[in-house]
Amino acid sequence: MADPSNEVCPDFTSVFYQPIHEALLANAENKQQVLDNLVQMWTAEHHLEILLADEAEEVCLVQVREAQCLVDDETERERIEQEKKKPKMNSFDDEVEVGNIIIPRPSQYAILKLKNFEFIELWYFLPEGCRDAVKSSSSTMEDTFSISKVDDVLTMQPIATLKQSCNVVNDCDLSISDFFCAKNNFLIHIEQASWPKKHVNALAEFFWHLENHHGDAVVLLYAHRVRRSWHDDLKRGSAFNISKVNDTLMNAFNEEVVDQGCDDVLRKASPPAYSQ
Repeated sequence: MADPSNEVCPDFTSVFYQPIHEALLANAENKQQVLDNLVQMWTAEHHLEILLADEAEEVCLVQVREAQCLVDDETERERIEQEKKKPKMNSFDDEVEVGNIIIPRPSQYAILKLKNFEFIELWYFLPEGCRDAVKSSSSTMEDTFSISKVDDVLTMQPIATLKQSCNVVNDCDLSISDFFCAKNNFLIHIEQASWPKKHVNALAEFFWHLENHHGDAVVLLYAHRVRRSWHDDLKRGSAFNISKVNDTLMNAFNEEVVDQGCDDVLRKASPPAYSQ
């Protein structure tokens, strides 16, 4: 839109305006009064046009500023959202050096089991199990994905988090020294996986009772079956207190171990059958 402030008053003395002069002369004293009236009317209208133009420009500027504010606000919101999504690096203590012991890191499969509060064999937390995890992570399996169902939702997950190691050893088949070595690393990792303090303490007491119980084979069998049963009951919402040792069940496992030992002795003592 043209700026009215740049307009100049027309020359009302020109021949072009003669018809207007004659029409207005009937109500005027002379031609000069007609010219003065025309100039005054144009000037008044011109000032009004300038005023309206200024107001319109101000409204336009306000609208532009408001629109820009909306754009800026949206841009800022997007920036904040993007900032939230960015990975954050925590700080560190300038005065603290690395400790004397570095806790071995188990496989992705074991870590996912812990995050889901599921049963996992203690072998994964032995140095042997952690070394096995390193070998597995260097294979193509780490870059291979599979579809899994979590809470009725299909998700893509690395096969390394879904596939157990082919070298895994059941708790009852570990040596007693390996069993108690693995449980230390296991207790550390369940705390890091944000297991409830109540559950962590119960498991710590569970292992403590087993360390002070005689009969290695019986202890390993009891630990293997009771811990697995506890996790099954946790899923059903009817779990027992695992820290309380059931002596009756322990005695039953003792009899099972003794019977198995007798069977092994008899099998070794029996001569091999020869075909005729």
